[in-house]
Amino acid sequence: MKFRRNWMGCVGVLLGLALGAGCSTPERFTSYSHPGFSAARIEKIGVLPFFKGRHPSQIGQTLQCALCRLWFDPANVVQGSEETLTRFAYEVMLDRFGDRIVSMDHVMATYSGIPRDDERDTPLSLARRVGQSMGVSAILVGTVWRYRDRSGGPAATWNPASVAFDLYLVDVRTGETLWTGGFEETQKSLSENIWDWGTFFDRGARWLTAQELARYGMRELLKQMPL
Repeated sequence: MKFRRNWMGCVGVLLGLALGAGCSTPERFTSYSHPGFSAARIEKIGVLPFFKGRHPSQIGQTLQCALCRLWFDPANVVQGSEETLTRFAYEVMLDRFGDRIVSMDHVMATYSGIPRDDERDTPLSLARRVGQSMGVSAILVGTVWRYRDRSGGPAATWNPASVAFDLYLVDVRTGETLWTGGFEETQKSLSENIWDWGTFFDRGARWLTAQELARYGMRELLKQMPL
């Protein structure tokens, strides 16, 4: 009880400091739905393997960007991050929608059999071709453009984990983006943003790894998909 009172006292002091400094809750998530989006017409969904990068100047054009032009900083996107995020997306989608989600093995087999031209193909064109081959209603496309692990441990770090990715639910028949969502966060200490204290304690009051931060972001972002 004494420990809890001390913590609450510290939080009270920090809240007072935050009020004076004008701190605000960080915006980690973005989510937009197509005006004509109807969940009723979505019968089967495939989760495409993640791409690395985004449009170099207009992030809203990432789906239409040639694969060879997708941009990312290699120093800030660790090797294998796209596979990790693909797995997280599939697990969350499967947990939410069950047999509406096509198995990852089926998607990977279809994806690997589709001819690919990095000069001409885009994430959108590949998503539609894979979706048409599998006969699904929609494809979830993901792009990761930052995935940097923490330096240090859960109690202290000098370079916190930082993760940023985007998701697009694409109508296979029309090519329209039915829903798009984004997650971007570089973890901060409680003293840097006291208004975020709820999330800080919900996540264990410690410094997360990039994998832990990515899993949190994927789970919370996909809750906003209106299906």
